[in-house]
Formats: sequence, structure tokens, C-alpha cells
Amino acid sequence: MVDVLWDEIQNLELGQDYPTLFIPNEAYVMVEDRNRLSLIARPLLPRVQNFNAVINALPRAWGLTAHVHGRILDATYVQLLFQTEIYLLSVQRREVWLFNNWFVASQRWEAAPSLNFVTTIDLWVQMRGIPILYVFEKTELEIAQELGEIISLDFHDATSTQIAYIRVRVRFGITDRLRFFQRITFESGETALIRFQYERLRRICSCFRFTHNLNYYPYRQRFQSIDRERAVFRDSVLRSSFNSQSQMTDSSLQVPLHPPPRIFPDSNISPSSGDAITSGIMRVLEVGESSRGVQDGESHNNMNLGESSKRKNLVILQRDKESRQHKQQETEQRMGGILKPPKKR
Repeated sequence: MVDVLWDEIQNLELGQDYPTLFIPNEAYVMVEDRNRLSLIARPLLPRVQNFNAVINALPRAWGLTAHVHGRILDATYVQLLFQTEIYLLSVQRREVWLFNNWFVASQRWEAAPSLNFVTTIDLWVQMRGIPILYVFEKTELEIAQELGEIISLDFHDATSTQIAYIRVRVRFGITDRLRFFQRITFESGETALIRFQYERLRRICSCFRFTHNLNYYPYRQRFQSIDRERAVFRDSVLRSSFNSQSQMTDSSLQVPLHPPPRIFPDSNISPSSGDAITSGIMRVLEVGESSRGVQDGESHNNMNLGESSKRKNLVILQRDKESRQHKQQETEQRMGGILKPPKKR
């Protein structure tokens, strides 16, 4: 608790009226020379790319563990310091780099970084499906410029040894959507479907961006999630009401305000109203002859029900006796008509 309060006190805006502290140039004159041989890297999916693991894994992947030092700058960037210019240039020629199957964008350190600093990534793209009649440098450049800024083209008509695909290096914004197909029409009238294959691409979202996956989709509209939450809430309310009604309890069924009046056929008792029944007052009712007749009829019916149940029991006993006799006859036939004498008790 004390640590939490101390952190809150430190974060308060206190001491703004204090005099400004002056830092001489000698204190930071060597900083620019030291940072000049460094790369500023940006893991594009920090949720699955641990920064401590990134600064340890990248130098190992480059084979420069003893010549590169990494450190975390903030929640977005890490810095990789090189000992020589040769090591730095060799890494830049071989990028782009991945960690945990997601891209890590990088750019050389700048003393005065621009607004779009480390917001782009250079990818090698293979263009496949160009008809052999139109394989030429200008044709490839016309197709590749639809993807983004062209950095270099790995094709020369006189020296290239294969034309199954043409490699071109294109600069993409880290939030750009990738394109995988492009239908083109030549002036001759011939059409072709060009397919783009991105080298080292391992993971991508369903929206064709490589800065997030579907679980952390940042472009989802908020009102859709609110509508979904409301629909889930309504569904839960309906389910709870259905479950409560399905259980036969006193609280699940509606109780009438007044019980219905009781009516006896052929009786001289008039039906009582609900107020009289529920009022809790003792009432003495006289039973007439017709009501006694009803009681006599009920007793007669009870006697008839008793006699019918006795007859049913006799029929069941008779059937059991016949089935035993039938089984005994079958046993005698199997034993040749002679049965063993019963054992003495």
C-alpha cells in the first residue's frame, strides 16, 4: 500500500515552477557517435513478441552475439548497437527479420527522426504469372508500382537465369493491406492474373495486415461489439426467465387473486364467493337429501371398485396356476412321462 501511494505522489505534477536545469554539451557529445551504429527495431505484434526475448534472439540469428548489444527503449521500440559499420550494413542487406513468426521492422538510428520513423517495412515480393511474351523490366516495374514504393528489382533481361517469377523489393507501410492477386490487361487485348508471393511471410490477419491477428483486431467497429453485448445480455435474461418458469415452484406459477367457487351437482348448497371463502370465517352448512344421495352413490361406487379389483386378482391367480400346469406337462414329456418323486420334507 505504501509503494502504491508513493508512486501516485511521484506521478503528481509537482515542482513545475522550479528553475530549469541546464545540461552542458560535454555531457552528451558522445551519445550521437555511439548511437550512429545502431538499429531501432519495432516488433509489430508486441502481445506475442517479448522485447527481452527479441534483443537476445536477433543477434543470435545474425551470428553476431558478441558484436551486438540490445536494449529496450520503451513499450514500442528496442535498440541494437553494433560495434562496426560492416556488421550493421550486413544486417540491413539481409532484412526483413522475424521473431515468433511475426515481422520486426527496423531502421537505422537518426539524430532527428521524421514523423514516419520505423513505420515502413521492405519486403521481397515474387510476381508470378506474367506471360513470357511480356517479361521485361518496364513491365515488371509497371506491375510492382501498384503494390508500393519500389526499392529494387532483381531482374535483368540479359543476365537473369530464371523467369518463373520476378523478385522485386517493395516498401510497405506497417498498416497497409497486402495484395495477393492483380488482374492486368495488355494493350494487345490479352489478360493475365498476376499472383504475389511475399517472402518470409509467416502470419497475417484475415484483413491481410501483418501488425495484428484476429484475436487483437484493432479495426473492429465499436458499435458492433456493443450490439453483440446487448444481444448476449437479452439472451441471458430470456434464458434465466425460461429456466425459472420451467421449475414447478409456488413462485413460478401465478396465484389467482380469489379461488374459484366450488359447485356441487344436485346439491342445495349455493356456491360461495371467493371473499367468503378466503375471509377466514367459519361457516356451518346444512346438507340436504340430495347431498346425502350423492354420498350414498359414492359409497356404492367404492364397493363396485373393490369387487372389480378382487375379480382381477382371481383371474391373475388362475392364469398363474394354468401356466405352472403347462410347464409341468412339458417337463413330463421330456422325461419320458416319469417324474422323480418329490423329496421328503
